[in-house]
Amino acid sequence: MSTTPIPSVSTNAPEYIVRGGDTAFEPPYSLKQTKLYGFVLEGTVESLQEMCDKYLNIPGQNKFRYCPASNRVLMVFDTIGNISSTEPPGNDKGFFSETGEVIFWVLTKAEKQEGSNFVVDHHAWFIPYIFVDNTPAMVLGREVFGFPKELGHFTIPDDPQNPQQFALETFVLQPFNPQSQANWRQLISVQLKQEEKSGFGVNSWTDFKDAYEVISALFEDAKINSKCPTQLEVPMVFLKQFRDVKDGNKACYQAIVEATATLDKFHAGFPYIWYKFQVSVENFDSHPLVTELGLKLTQTAQLAFWIHFDFSFGNGTEIWKAT
Repeated sequence: MSTTPIPSVSTNAPEYIVRGGDTAFEPPYSLKQTKLYGFVLEGTVESLQEMCDKYLNIPGQNKFRYCPASNRVLMVFDTIGNISSTEPPGNDKGFFSETGEVIFWVLTKAEKQEGSNFVVDHHAWFIPYIFVDNTPAMVLGREVFGFPKELGHFTIPDDPQNPQQFALETFVLQPFNPQSQANWRQLISVQLKQEEKSGFGVNSWTDFKDAYEVISALFEDAKINSKCPTQLEVPMVFLKQFRDVKDGNKACYQAIVEATATLDKFHAGFPYIWYKFQVSVENFDSHPLVTELGLKLTQTAQLAFWIHFDFSFGNGTEIWKAT
């Protein structure tokens, strides 16, 4: 994916005051022993474009126009063994783990206007929903980058050769009305549907490029950096915002932010050849995943895979900030 370097917005920002109990450690970050199950789902371009317009193509933001690269959505269940800062003083404080995480990824085209036409400047993955299992993961992601993280309860198989069932529960409101009390409900379930052949079929990947070529084939505008077959960069875009204390319908800070994850070390991975997975997603008033992503309530994943890797996450860049 081609990416044009974007200069950071100049700022005279004050020093960040670290409080007791503050778990939003400073970037960059190292994330090791990531074990990820991926499921490629089918949405609709119309719904994904509405989502891009709502969260990224917001009033006043004219740096780029973000559009979905395809009608497909990548849903992942993963665990991460070690998350830590790589620079002092954060690298001396320790690490935390995630025993469960669910993420929805949408590949976007960041288009720039040239005359009367729009041309693709670069690609970036947008995450409209992400669920984690602990407070440090939630606080760090939301405060530093703008990941829309919230807490979840997870069922994730330990053995990738026996991936029978996956599930996510989260805190929802359904329906929206003054009498509704938030409670834990199942949002996603994935069931293994074994194909005609018995046994576990494996066509193992040897590096990141092998894996990415198979996955990106389902995202029509995704490109492989052929000059770097063992290390890949994953550009990402976020809406980072905080409610205003005086008027809760306003944002005291609102910005479009981009950052890049770098895939550092490939341990193992493979696509599921003989297995199919049935994915069911609920649609709650507080969590309208089906509506926003254009998903079906139940569908068979177009591709499923497992991959074990390490990655790092660097500093981000403000593409645009409301003033």
